[in-house]
Amino acid sequence: MCVLMSGMQAFAQNVWTVDGPNVRDFGVLFTTRMTVLKLSDGSVWVDSPVPVPFDTLKHITELGPVSYLVAATPRHVWRLEAWHTLFPKAQVWAPRTTPFTLKKGHLPFTGRLSDAPNPEWADDFDQLAFKGNPLIEEVLFFHKASRTVILDDLIQIHPRVKGKLLRNALFKLEGVASPQGGVPIDIRLSFTHRNLARRSLEKLLSWDFDKLIIGHGVCIEKDAKPFVEQAFHWLRR
Repeated sequence: MCVLMSGMQAFAQNVWTVDGPNVRDFGVLFTTRMTVLKLSDGSVWVDSPVPVPFDTLKHITELGPVSYLVAATPRHVWRLEAWHTLFPKAQVWAPRTTPFTLKKGHLPFTGRLSDAPNPEWADDFDQLAFKGNPLIEEVLFFHKASRTVILDDLIQIHPRVKGKLLRNALFKLEGVASPQGGVPIDIRLSFTHRNLARRSLEKLLSWDFDKLIIGHGVCIEKDAKPFVEQAFHWLRR
């Protein structure tokens, strides 16, 4: 059961999620979420940071030094700028640049995310650059201790919102409506190199995970692997 701590939800041991404000993308409102982890060396790792109130920020800094700021998808790179201002000594990591990369200002990237984990967090994570899509190459993380996969956009679950008929219809058409959710159809169609994508999926499913954190929708705290397998049924055919 998740425990609230000043806007932070305890998802697993040393793993928290924080919901941020809604953002508009292509005219549609999306919920936002970041993931905060305390690594085995005591440092703090943040994926897809969102604006938070002061008391939430205070709780995060009390966990340990914020050492890593990560955007696991090109669509979230713009979120790093404000947090780099707050934590200028933290390393800044993002995936390879694509036509869909959203970036503001100049960020001093420490490196580009790939299949090889940064040696400084390799004891805590395995990671995977999900290949086969020339527009969006999202990087997925497997937190070994908690058996949790962390991803940003690749899988989404959007609940129905009362009175938002167009929004609800759009997410249903996209194949990401609650409760099933899945990979948005526009992302599916942009996977032009299916063999590369299938190899990435094989690696993802080789991880011994039980939990799933997603950037848009309800996270899964148990038996997440069958859900992920179903979300990628279109790729396994």
